[in-house]
Amino acid sequence: MKKLILSGVCALALAACGESEQNPAMLKGANFVSAQPGADITLSFDPNEMRVYGRVVNMYNGGYTADGDNIKFEGFASTMMMGEPEAMETEQEYFQFMPTVVEYELTDGKLTFIGQDGKEIVFTQVETLPEQPTETTESK
Repeated sequence: MKKLILSGVCALALAACGESEQNPAMLKGANFVSAQPGADITLSFDPNEMRVYGRVVNMYNGGYTADGDNIKFEGFASTMMMGEPEAMETEQEYFQFMPTVVEYELTDGKLTFIGQDGKEIVFTQVETLPEQPTETTESK
């Protein structure tokens, strides 16, 4: 009887450990924003395909794979507009960082990407992405 109870306790403990693993399905259709120097970074996960898209200065998109806590991004394709120097630097750093991401954590509306070197970037989940300024709204 003690062995049966002990086996049950071990099974519950293992199940609880498994719950801490991330669920990649939670990313599908989700939108995120990260406030960075000079520019906000937006990031959306396509609800149907393993693709992401967003904007820093330029619009970008690319593919990703996710399994449990692990995530990997392909290189991004982007438009090639110029922006303020600080925003352009933020964009370059982001585009260089994303292919190094190996792990993520989505908890309480915060998405954290962790690179191979331990560097992190944190996003906040939002219902819809903020509108990007256009020339007409900027000139008013």
